[in-house]
Amino acid sequence: MIKIAFIINGKARKKKSLINEIKRVFDEILFQVKICETKFEQQAILLTESAVNEGFTHIVACGGDGTLNEVLNGLLKTKRPNIKLGLIPKGSGNDFIKTTCSPQSLTGLKESILRKNFKKIDIGFAEFISKDGSETSRYFINIADVGIGGVIAQQLDEAIKIFGSIITYQYFIIKNFLIYKSQQLKVTGDDFEYSGNIMNFCAANAKYFGSGLGVAPDADISDGLLNVIAIGEVSLIDYLKNFPNLKKCKRLVHPAVKYYTSKTLLFESVKHQLPIDMDGEFVGFLPMKIAIQPKAIDFIQ
Repeated sequence: MIKIAFIINGKARKKKSLINEIKRVFDEILFQVKICETKFEQQAILLTESAVNEGFTHIVACGGDGTLNEVLNGLLKTKRPNIKLGLIPKGSGNDFIKTTCSPQSLTGLKESILRKNFKKIDIGFAEFISKDGSETSRYFINIADVGIGGVIAQQLDEAIKIFGSIITYQYFIIKNFLIYKSQQLKVTGDDFEYSGNIMNFCAANAKYFGSGLGVAPDADISDGLLNVIAIGEVSLIDYLKNFPNLKKCKRLVHPAVKYYTSKTLLFESVKHQLPIDMDGEFVGFLPMKIAIQPKAIDFIQ
């Protein structure tokens, strides 16, 4: 019998119908099912730890990229080997699944599990300054970035998304392009050093962030590398001109945009304590060290 736990974001869309469908699709003959629902921030970490320690071998995040990030961190805190991580996208952005192209339905997820369709994928490990000013660390699965992305993540924490995630995110991008001043940043990689003013600087494990912006078209979640994107001093007009290519996940051709790869990164802000966006959530501030951990988890494909 396969022991599977579903960690559901308490704010997930159509939560009741999701729970009923889980009970219907994952029958008691083949599966032992545990359903947990979050009620506060970072509870998914605790619920995942508890489920793994109870012997559940398949953990499925039901929410957005933020929920997936918490489930990932809870899973890795247990240090238990061979746990399978899955995702049913029920959040606002749902960017990570655009890279994996894994099943988005419960029926498809069940079929993948029964066929043992798992893929070992990379994750990032970051050490930085928490919101309260203490040193902390956290794993990420999609993208970590600083600059305008970190500022937007801070603002989205408090935003009411009455017009949906894509419109809301685009509103904050345009708003911040009009008022945000590029910040001095120094980033050191394995074989490069970047120093200068940036609008945004991304360490990408996967391809998409910001509700469908393909900022890292060359990213591969199992190649053991971070794709690094430096976005220097660009204007709102530059952003609008390049928006179609971002949506199509194509490389941007612009003198202020540079691409690198690296296994490790050191971020140092020159003047200001820059906020960090990690898997769509505001988590803290620079300085930050990042290292890729190759093929660290089994993801349900």
